Amino acid sequence: MRKVAGTLFAVALALPIGLAASPAGAAAGTTCKTSAGEATFSPPLPKIGSTTLVKTVLTATGTLSGCVGGGVTGGQVKTVSAKSSGSNCSTQVANKTISKATETIVWNTKQTSTIAITLSPVKGKPSTNKAVSGTVTSGLFKGLHQTGLTVFTPATGSCTTTTLASVTYKNGKPAVFH
Repeated sequence: MRKVAGTLFAVALALPIGLAASPAGAAAGTTCKTSAGEATFSPPLPKIGSTTLVKTVLTATGTLSGCVGGGVTGGQVKTVSAKSSGSNCSTQVANKTISKATETIVWNTKQTSTIAITLSPVKGKPSTNKAVSGTVTSGLFKGLHQTGLTVFTPATGSCTTTTLASVTYKNGKPAVFH
């Protein structure tokens, strides 16, 4: 039941995934072919059937690679969600959760980008898919807008036989900043 754990997985896993037009004076953007990593829930989400709700924070770490443009080729990504108001695996399966997070990318050039992101359900997709949108608030690519899709995969048995402590993720589309 991998679809079970989806919604909050995106919270911190919102790797760079696609963007809108550049404001005047902003640096040229970049397109990164691959993003992937792992995210951890603290505390873990109670399994399906539990009525316990936890105020969890999702912390994700991963990489961007195959980047073209903007003077970068890749980077290390860390995303930290805001604390949830109360969640468990059942609320995540409902796929109605919108989450806020802060994403920080340290590019191969040692420059950084900080992005305020929102992760939202994707109509017609399982709860393991999240639309990502946001704005680069500081650093390289400041003022550019990020959009895209992140796909999360929980471990077998997560949410059904055990709590959901972590997920892996990858981009559903190339990461684009422009």
